[in-house]
Amino acid sequence: MVQDRGVSMREPAWMTKYQAREALKNGRPEDAHRLLDSLVASGDRKVWALRGDVVRGYVERAERSLRNDDIEAAWKDLGLAASLSSATDPGVSRLRETLLSHSIAELRAMLEAGKPLQALEAIARFRERAASSPAIPSLEEAAISWQAAIDHSDKGEFPQARPMLDRVRPRLGSRTLGLDRYEESLNQREDRFRVMWSQLQESIAAGDWREILRNADEVLQVAPRHREAQQARNRAWQMVQPDMVKPTPKLSETVTLRKQSLPPQLPGLPKRFFLWIDGVGAYLVCMGNRVSIGQATGDAPVDVPIFADVSRIHAMLTRDAECYMIEASKAVTLNGLSAEKAILQEGDKISLGGSCHLCFDQPVPGGLSGRLMLTGARRLPMAVDGVLLMADMLVLGPGDKSHVKIPELERPLYIVRQKDQLLVKWDGELRIEGEKFQSQAVLPQAGTVIADPITFAIEPVR
Repeated sequence: MVQDRGVSMREPAWMTKYQAREALKNGRPEDAHRLLDSLVASGDRKVWALRGDVVRGYVERAERSLRNDDIEAAWKDLGLAASLSSATDPGVSRLRETLLSHSIAELRAMLEAGKPLQALEAIARFRERAASSPAIPSLEEAAISWQAAIDHSDKGEFPQARPMLDRVRPRLGSRTLGLDRYEESLNQREDRFRVMWSQLQESIAAGDWREILRNADEVLQVAPRHREAQQARNRAWQMVQPDMVKPTPKLSETVTLRKQSLPPQLPGLPKRFFLWIDGVGAYLVCMGNRVSIGQATGDAPVDVPIFADVSRIHAMLTRDAECYMIEASKAVTLNGLSAEKAILQEGDKISLGGSCHLCFDQPVPGGLSGRLMLTGARRLPMAVDGVLLMADMLVLGPGDKSHVKIPELERPLYIVRQKDQLLVKWDGELRIEGEKFQSQAVLPQAGTVIADPITFAIEPVR
């Protein structure tokens, strides 16, 4: 490794130039760049000619990175080469065109595979590099319209999804395989939705709560964000014994909500538990001051398991009295920069390996509890919407300054940590497992809580 000694009066300029040339020969253009900059800073203007060699060094290394499919490294070297060269440098221009072509092909492949959200994330990275191409606006509009169609269909708004897809097709040209597959799936979902929505309405008219539960679950399988089905399920859930039903179909793959399977009292607080809010979503709540993140495998369980190409224990989050710190066991980037150990800030974007992306925030001012949201297509095995890192309190409220935003609430509900138990605080009546409380109650480790207009259930992770 060539050491940068800055401008050393004890070392002649010719020696620094020699070291720069040696660094270039050994494929280290960044070392040569730094050495030459030190000479420029000292007033030696005769080194400008060597900058062309440094530019070529960056370009050659970027080309090697491209051959090894390391696109991020190639873009980085392009930026460094461009900072030293003129806009018309042929090597830099050729490299830029190659990377632009690769990025456009990658975007088209994402859309062809039916991944509009992943394409939008790639476009955002593309713009962060200050790159531009006339093909981007059209592909971006296709991805936005496609994602809008997905959002409409998830709400059961299939007629509104169709016009969105009509905007996508002409922008994809002949590469419509992913769109064709999605439209075929959409047709099947819509047919199933019509049948099950009709059956749900019939069961509601008959007042058959068990049929309402069954039919609402069927509707939510094809339209998981259908509001009326969620509300119908909410009402039915309150009428049927909690130990006879499952709070959500996907959660039931990993969690069994049966009160009698747990002892009456469990000592201390659970390390993790599920928080399922009817009609809103599901969350994994982690209570510990150290939280491990890694591969979802049975032989090496972690606190936050993820289906992605990550290591068994990829990173650790540590919370103290003031902040959160991430410590990497394997490759981790924080806001695009490699990080081994760093204090997390509001809005930080964390990438584990190259396929798993999370966003960290602390939405409640003055509170230490945090939140991790998956921002890509990867998911946790228990199909939750996010991870809540609980310190002293969780806020369920109507505004953005809540750990879980619930627009229907007029005032917030609090889950508070107090010694070896959790309290639920609410300005009104609470019903927990059929028992009524006013304003405050001890939260059971497994059970159902009703605080009109919301119902939520908790269950420790086994």
